[in-house]
Amino acid sequence: MSRAGVVAAALAVAVTVASCGSPYPGSTLGQQVRSWARTTGLGASLQALQGDAGRLPRVEAERDPAAVRTACDVLVQDALAANQNLPAPDSQLTSILTAAYAAAAAAGRDCLRSAGGGAGLAASAAELSRAAMGYVKAQARLDDLDATGSGGSL
Repeated sequence: MSRAGVVAAALAVAVTVASCGSPYPGSTLGQQVRSWARTTGLGASLQALQGDAGRLPRVEAERDPAAVRTACDVLVQDALAANQNLPAPDSQLTSILTAAYAAAAAAGRDCLRSAGGGAGLAASAAELSRAAMGYVKAQARLDDLDATGSGGSL
């Protein structure tokens, strides 16, 4: 193939790749992330996970192993469901949320193993703390991308 042919083929590939883009509308990464967050219900997912985490200590205080197992299982299920919405259009946000969701799921599994008391509750609390820090980092990343819109949060 001649040099002109190679250049033409490379140009065709570049145009094809560039036209693929993000499946989320917007001309900036922040707009694409904002669209993704709204489409996937990111705000609702984070609220659910934070609610699950807040519920665990109250349920554990009741000392009802069945209620604890249920609350722990809901946390695991919500974390897994949230993870299904990844990847985000931004790889850094995807990494942050992947780690936060993994920590939330680990907290739920630790909680399940120790339902009714035990050392797993301390491990669960530590994982919940890591997940909460991840949610804060995700919000900061959204802010950095100007992906939160005029409200300042999702």
